[in-house]
Amino acid sequence: MNEQYEQLILFREQLIRFNEALKSSMIDLQNSHDYVDRWWRDDMRKAYDHQWEPLKEMMNRYINHEGRAYVEFLSIKIHKLEQYLRER
Repeated sequence: MNEQYEQLILFREQLIRFNEALKSSMIDLQNSHDYVDRWWRDDMRKAYDHQWEPLKEMMNRYINHEGRAYVEFLSIKIHKLEQYLRER
């Protein structure tokens, strides 16, 4: 059981790093989009935006809600497992 506890902690740490890297990448990507937005106003851009917007919304939902919820869920499980291991 100690190994599962350690693996959960490691996974949570990796998930936190992943979430931070994803957030940073999305900020960089949005900055790039904002920069080219001034010049890119053709039909290709409309087709691109049609595909980009749903992905952007999904990524932002993960970054702002789901990613945090997963980390919180893991933290609760880790805490409960820690309590269990101390009681044994």
